[in-house]
Amino acid sequence: MIVRRVAGWLDDRLGTNAAVRYLLEKIYPDHWSFYLGEFALYFFVALVATGIWLTFAFDAAGSNAYASTLALADRSHPIGYVIRQVHHWSAVCFVAAILVHMGRIFFTGAFRRPRELNWMIGLTMLALASFTGFTGYSLPNDSLSGTGLRIADSVALSIPLVGRWAAAVLNGDDVFPGRLLATHLYTLHVYYLPVAIGALLSLHLGMLIYQKHTQFTRDPRSVVGRRFWPDYALRTVAVLGATMAVLTLLAALVEINPIELYGPYHPWTATNGAVPDWYTAFLEGALRLGPATELRIFGHPIAPVFWPGLVLPLLTFGFLLVWPFVEPRITGDRAAHDVLDTPTQAPLRLGVGAALIFDGILLTLAAADDQTATALHVRLEALVWAYRILLFAGPVAVGLIAARIGREMRARIVESAVYPSDATTLVRNADGGFDEEEPQPA
Repeated sequence: MIVRRVAGWLDDRLGTNAAVRYLLEKIYPDHWSFYLGEFALYFFVALVATGIWLTFAFDAAGSNAYASTLALADRSHPIGYVIRQVHHWSAVCFVAAILVHMGRIFFTGAFRRPRELNWMIGLTMLALASFTGFTGYSLPNDSLSGTGLRIADSVALSIPLVGRWAAAVLNGDDVFPGRLLATHLYTLHVYYLPVAIGALLSLHLGMLIYQKHTQFTRDPRSVVGRRFWPDYALRTVAVLGATMAVLTLLAALVEINPIELYGPYHPWTATNGAVPDWYTAFLEGALRLGPATELRIFGHPIAPVFWPGLVLPLLTFGFLLVWPFVEPRITGDRAAHDVLDTPTQAPLRLGVGAALIFDGILLTLAAADDQTATALHVRLEALVWAYRILLFAGPVAVGLIAARIGREMRARIVESAVYPSDATTLVRNADGGFDEEEPQPA
């Protein structure tokens, strides 16, 4: 009775009943891969919830940041310890969930017309989520995060013409670490970046509802899925519960970012045997593999870290950003698509995606090349050159192999449509025996 009165009161003033009825009756996708986006959404919810709590317990001042985080990392204070653990694990999993979700969209062709803009929004969220994670990882002012910030400062300084200005703006000073560096990082991490991600997420979901979801079906005229209430609502609640359960287990059982082992940051020290969070490791790997040659363009020196630290990630991001417009030019398919492909139905896309994944994994491994060389008892220089060769030759080979496999599997699918079964058909003859019947084309 109370719910009806509240609903009536709101509808009388805002006209909400029609919108609520539309959302409740809307068909939502039923395929398991569509829940990858929901995992990302719920990781973001956990990030915001735990982040709000941490703002009351964390001292962002550069001189107090390490001690403040060390108090939160103390296991004798379980609430702060677990919430910090959940927050950090949520950040790691949030970026991973977005990346896997974007991979599903890429390989199934869900980015095609009319959903190019939503693909671009998703990529931007991935970049912002990675940058948000880096700013949060840098706040404790421990030896590991300080070293990472020093590397980032060097990359900023390498930008032609405006590098020194960009580094000074971030530091709030002409030296590193500047007096305003911690304040700028905290402001970006707590205010601007989460608000930007939340706005893009709202726009992404709004466009998803407006454009309708893509689906795996042979008949594009039919919609496959379940209504929001009660089927989909119960499923999404289960996804939320599973997300929070996994985060809680990780936070309680697997320690992440043990800053007490690293110690406070000093410019003259660097933590040995440590690598950054996985979503920035590929950048460090690129820096380790980059050539140590300084070029001059129109008389201006270009530092070696500029190419692997800034140009490479920007080129990769730009390539993925325009891919929904590049693929139709190559394939000639400019039609609107609501039905998804299986990855093997698009060998070109499969080869490009496999090549990008190969290079991403290789650069991530290169971020720990010194530890790998020690473990494998090989010279570091030999391992670096092997990585460099594989960085260019590997994606070509992997892409061609993946595309070839995709073409073979696509041909088999077409053949199975003509000959729908490999089973032998036996027909009883007049003598009481059986004769084998030739398969007939469909």
